[in-house]
Amino acid sequence: AEPVDPRKAAVEAAIARAKASKQEQQAGSEPVEPADPRKAAVAAAIARVQAKKAAQQQVVNED
Repeated sequence: AEPVDPRKAAVEAAIARAKASKQEQQAGSEPVEPADPRKAAVAAAIARVQAKKAAQQQVVNED
């Protein structure tokens, strides 16, 4: 596999994050901002990991 352009990866990650947040809002079961800041931090960390994974899968699919 060829080296990944970090800008391209960042853009793909941003797109993945936007899609994830849109899905979360559509689900509507959870408030967008939990009252507990720790919960919010954990949710953000999980979203980052999922976005990173999604971006990696997109890169693999492009090969």
